[in-house]
Amino acid sequence: MRNQALKLIFVFCLLSALGGFELLSADTLFLTLDKAISLALQNNRLIAQTKEKIAEAAALKGIAFSALLPQINASGTYYRTDRLNKFTMAVPIYDNLPLPVINPLTGETIGFTPPIPIIIGADTLTMALGARDNYLLRGTIQQTLFTWGKLWHAYQIAGISLDIEKEGLKRTEAEVKVSVVEGFYQTFLAQKTVELLEESQKQLKRHWERVRLLYEKGLANRLDFLRTEVKLAEMEVSLSRMKNNAQLALASFRSTLGLEEIPIVLSVTLEPDEWSVDLDSAIKTAGVQRPEIQQLRSAIEIARRSKQIALSSNLPTLFSQLNYDYKKPIGLENKWGTDWNLTIGFTMPIFAGFSNLAKIRQSQARERQARLSLALVEEGIKMEVQALVNTLNQEMKNIETQKKNLLLAKEALSLAEKSYENGLITNLEYLDCSLTLYQSQISYWQSLANYQIVKAKLKKAIGEF
Repeated sequence: MRNQALKLIFVFCLLSALGGFELLSADTLFLTLDKAISLALQNNRLIAQTKEKIAEAAALKGIAFSALLPQINASGTYYRTDRLNKFTMAVPIYDNLPLPVINPLTGETIGFTPPIPIIIGADTLTMALGARDNYLLRGTIQQTLFTWGKLWHAYQIAGISLDIEKEGLKRTEAEVKVSVVEGFYQTFLAQKTVELLEESQKQLKRHWERVRLLYEKGLANRLDFLRTEVKLAEMEVSLSRMKNNAQLALASFRSTLGLEEIPIVLSVTLEPDEWSVDLDSAIKTAGVQRPEIQQLRSAIEIARRSKQIALSSNLPTLFSQLNYDYKKPIGLENKWGTDWNLTIGFTMPIFAGFSNLAKIRQSQARERQARLSLALVEEGIKMEVQALVNTLNQEMKNIETQKKNLLLAKEALSLAEKSYENGLITNLEYLDCSLTLYQSQISYWQSLANYQIVKAKLKKAIGEF
């Protein structure tokens, strides 16, 4: 055992020098816990999905911001009318004629004036109001001037929604990290159990050989021989079952990491670091850093701003619009020309079927729900942190206890081997000592792994993972 432990320590040191994540060969991967977490964060599909939600929320924030800016549009139309409205009016007919000049004393014509325009008759004139072919190219700039803060609140809500999705990513990453820690150490425990069973099997085979020799010499009864052989057969079955469990655990762990079917060698460090946590400080830290709490506080702020939007829905909205046209006809002339117009106006709902009142009540109810949810989550997190702190402390005590039990079990088995050879104990007593050592080894490694798993869960609970 000591030589194997030294070999394991040497492998750990070698892996640390290589950065903890190296390919031993083309198809074998050495993996530390930190590198396993890094791989999971890169390959996990749930994290990738959450990142896409963040991208969507960022786009929605951009859409909300665009409502604050001027809207510029271009349009073009052509239409042809079948009939034109016409306007008919009477127009005089002029002719240039000279007028006679009369002497006022004699009444005689003494000459003529130069030709001047004189109405000599009347005619009718028909004018078309417009043209049959009409063309219009228009540029429009529209700007909302005043909305009582509705657009600004909508933009702020979009930003808060983005923050909620970012906190959701932190939460998802923490959950993935805990899953990796659990899978990492569960896989290690399964493999370690196989290793310990193989050692116990070798030890039991050696004992079986001793019992067989004693039985052949008539120094041991057949019952002891058969009992030892049965134990050996049972251990063979247990070893086969645990090998299958180890393969399943490794396959599940590989799936968590998003790795292909390649052999993995785990580099495990299980010595407890006596990480001390003050309960009050941990609860206070969790109240500040837990993503769930940040999300609920953001939800309260969204509900509050939604209520402000609903309260201002019945108020008038001021807007302006500028159109610049290039069109034909222009006025009554059938030719191309430019024109523009400016509009400043307001819109105000008069009656919307009490929908705005319902929206106000809805936003108020959502705010109350969010506040109640926040109180419940804070209480739940407080209990979670308290339970995990107690569990962590208990695991520390379990490690010390199991370590002592393991030393005692090793010593007991060593004494049992000598005592059985000297005929001081029965075969059944020896088998009990062997089983006790195996169980002590498993319990010791389980306590070490459980400490690391609880530590990871506690880090997640206080928002530090």
